[in-house]
Amino acid sequence: MVRYEYDEEASAAEHMDVVYEVDDSPAPVSRWVDAMRHLNTINDPLARKLIALHRDCGSGSGVCDDIDDDPAPMDRRGGWGCETTEIIASHFGIEYPLGAASDHP
Repeated sequence: MVRYEYDEEASAAEHMDVVYEVDDSPAPVSRWVDAMRHLNTINDPLARKLIALHRDCGSGSGVCDDIDDDPAPMDRRGGWGCETTEIIASHFGIEYPLGAASDHP
């Protein structure tokens, strides 16, 4: 689905309305699997234990999930399963795959 976002700063600078097209389509499953493979190449013992503990987060049955969480399929998620996994991935330079690139600068 394509949506548009208003850029307030650019609009003020250009003295006209500036909007950017944003593509909200999810990342392909293959890119998600590739990101998980990169996450699994981490050899740090503490990071490995934390990743194992938080492996199911975001699925609805992980340690960080609430009972009321409605899990999204992996190809519909907007980020890692939980903040712990996100911090570990960021520390090791692994980015969660984003959907199609937008035209936003």
